Amino acid sequence: MFNWIKKRTTLKSYVKQLPLFLKKRYGKHKRYSEEEISTSIQLAGFDNSFIEYAYAMFMSRNEFGGLKHKNKDLEDYDTLRKEIAKSFFSGNTSFTIHDVLESALIPKR
Repeated sequence: MFNWIKKRTTLKSYVKQLPLFLKKRYGKHKRYSEEEISTSIQLAGFDNSFIEYAYAMFMSRNEFGGLKHKNKDLEDYDTLRKEIAKSFFSGNTSFTIHDVLESALIPKR
C-alpha cells in the first residue's frame, strides 16, 4: 500500500509540477529528451523511482522505444500512458504536452 501512495504522489508531481520545470528550463516543446527529463527530475528534487512514467509523458513513442531498446526492464509505453491517462486525463491515452501543461499547477505570484 505504501508503494501505491508513493507512486501516486510521484506521478502527481510529474503531471502537476514537472512540465512547468521543463518549460522554464528548456522552453516550450512538444517533446523532451531523456536527458532533459532526468536532469529536471534531479534538479527539481522529484522522486525518480517512477521516471519511466515521465519518459512516457514527455517523449514520443519512437524516442521511448529507443530507450526501451537500451533498457529492457522499462514497462511498455502504452501501458504507462494508459495508467497515467486513467489517473489524470479521464482515460485519454492520446494526451499531449499541451494537456499536461494545462493540468500543471501554476504557481501563485
